[in-house]
Amino acid sequence: MNKLTKLGMILCMGAVLSYAETISGKLIDATCYDSKATATSAGQKAPSLDKIDKDCAPTASTTVFAVHANGKVYKLDPSGNAKVASEMQSGGIKADKDGDVHITVSGTPQGDTLKADSVKGK
Repeated sequence: MNKLTKLGMILCMGAVLSYAETISGKLIDATCYDSKATATSAGQKAPSLDKIDKDCAPTASTTVFAVHANGKVYKLDPSGNAKVASEMQSGGIKADKDGDVHITVSGTPQGDTLKADSVKGK
């Protein structure tokens, strides 16, 4: 029974670790988003998530990214940031005619952070 219990625990832990989601949304500059959120805590008006895509659109110099999807902002982990930066440099991720950068990220949410396994532009 002891071996069966251990096997069950290992399988359950493996299932939890392999849980991944695919999130599609708009790519934003996480540093810009953080600065707007900091201004909010200092008593200024909260940033509108409706406008955050335009206000914090990523540029070629952006190194820290987030995804705005379903009314929530997910910051990417360091490996996700590197993947997005690489894809932006190669042209795999680019802005549409309106200036929005649409992206799909597969990964594991960990609170407000998304541990990205893969990224691709739309």
